[in-house]
Amino acid sequence: MSRGGAFFVTYKRPEELAKSIESLFKQTRKIDLLVIVDNSPSAETESVISAFQENITYLPMKDNTGSAGGIAVGIQWLYDRGCEWIYCGDDDNPPRSPETIERLIRLLEQGNDIAAAGAVGAKWDWRRGRLDRIPDHLLSGVLEVDVIGGSGQMIVRRETIERVGLPAKELFFGYPDVEYCLRIRKAGFKILIDGDLMMSYRVAANRLNIVQQRLLIPRRRYESIWRNYYTSRNYIYMMKNTFHRPDLAGREIFRALVRSVFSWFRGVRYGAAFTTLQSRAVFDGIFGRLGRRIPPGAK
Repeated sequence: MSRGGAFFVTYKRPEELAKSIESLFKQTRKIDLLVIVDNSPSAETESVISAFQENITYLPMKDNTGSAGGIAVGIQWLYDRGCEWIYCGDDDNPPRSPETIERLIRLLEQGNDIAAAGAVGAKWDWRRGRLDRIPDHLLSGVLEVDVIGGSGQMIVRRETIERVGLPAKELFFGYPDVEYCLRIRKAGFKILIDGDLMMSYRVAANRLNIVQQRLLIPRRRYESIWRNYYTSRNYIYMMKNTFHRPDLAGREIFRALVRSVFSWFRGVRYGAAFTTLQSRAVFDGIFGRLGRRIPPGAK
């Protein structure tokens, strides 16, 4: 695995991007290529990138492709240039330790059936159709997981792309990491994480002893309603069409209905806005109306 590449998907966060690039270049395992996929091109972001002495390729998108589109573009660009492993980065979630990439490469080298490796991961419960948090006391050594999240420092092998393809860019935002990892697992490949590294990440983020909560009444956050639209829509679509689990798609439709009913407890204005977008999410998920349907930040 001599030739490796990395990309960051960014959107209006030049200062965070600069810190992430700095962190990447401090890694003990060096990369050969770095590309920045910019979903909101600006002179400020381009200036931040040009300030680095290292060779960085800047790819300004003509339109906002979302996190899903940006990831697909970054992987494809590095794959086309012969990279044997590809680090998938987000502009505000850089590697938190200098040896992160080196440790993850060691995981990839454990066998040809290892498709991807990460610093943070989770199991997937197909019965309930949701992520299951790995308990703190199990975080040691090499662990097999089902999903590496968007901030999980995922590295994929070249063979993974050849066998499984690219992430679903048409999702735009919401669950592109989950959808891709579950496709990888369905294809018969393994996904590994470094348990000790994940524990150090949890400690640094002060996320020990966290209990998963499923809120019946949505929090009153207008800035999150558009996110709820994409996560509900994409979940319904991928369970119905990609994984052929109409039962799980139906469960999410029911949850969307319940969330909408209880959103009115947060006020009439919030309830109306939330219910409108959840209804659209259900409709678009069922009929496969993907892509950017709701502008990010919409209320």
